[in-house]
Amino acid sequence: MTQSLDAAIRAIVAEEVAAAIRILREEMAVQADQTLTFTEACDYLNLSEHTLRKYIRQKRIPHRVVGADGSRKPRYLFSTLSLDKWKAAQEAANYMEGR
Repeated sequence: MTQSLDAAIRAIVAEEVAAAIRILREEMAVQADQTLTFTEACDYLNLSEHTLRKYIRQKRIPHRVVGADGSRKPRYLFSTLSLDKWKAAQEAANYMEGR
């Protein structure tokens, strides 16, 4: 009888742990993507403002522009998920295996 009780407790605990893990993963996925301003993106990427503006002009970095077309002072917004993917692609492009 103790074996069946132990097995039942293990099954309940396993179900609860699996449910908790699912909830945590969902919450982490929602929180993972954030929108950054220009200054925050500079800090996030450890780039100077000049370099980030150059990358934006050359369309070398993923970003969104907020404001009217042709605006003198457009606002640039960045997704942390897009920036992370961009960083990974940059690292992969700069890596030569076997050297």
